[in-house]
Amino acid sequence: MHPAAGRILTELQRALTAPEPLEALAALTQLRGALDAYEHEQVRRALRQGESFAAIAREVGISRQAAHRRYRGLTTAEPVYTPRMLRVLQLARGEAARMHAEFVEVEHVARVLAGRARPLSAGIGPTRVGPELRALLRELERPIEVEDLRRAIHAAAAA
Repeated sequence: MHPAAGRILTELQRALTAPEPLEALAALTQLRGALDAYEHEQVRRALRQGESFAAIAREVGISRQAAHRRYRGLTTAEPVYTPRMLRVLQLARGEAARMHAEFVEVEHVARVLAGRARPLSAGIGPTRVGPELRALLRELERPIEVEDLRRAIHAAAAA
């Protein structure tokens, strides 16, 4: 039996057998907390095993976006970039420098993917990825390809 099962069963029994409504409500509150902790543990396990937020969302009965909002803090893995993706980010860094931006963001990558970027000398431009681009990249649980970024930029533009 899973360690959390004991707590869940205890609180369920307490809620079902409570003689007073306030006791039952207190037990239900504890039960919800135990179930929530167990759910998060299972989501964390699923993410570690390579499941996507879309697959998790289907099982939980919510949208992929809602699943990502609800569970995004459960994964701390940094994205893995392919050599082709690193080249895109290098070019985007040059675009960010040309536009005097503090961070490399989605619009800089979009210019690269649209063929509007020009290479700059190495070491020029921002060295950090901006929060919007970082959020898009963290959604993926596998190496990031250029096509992934194209889809993410299209989704960001549509939102």
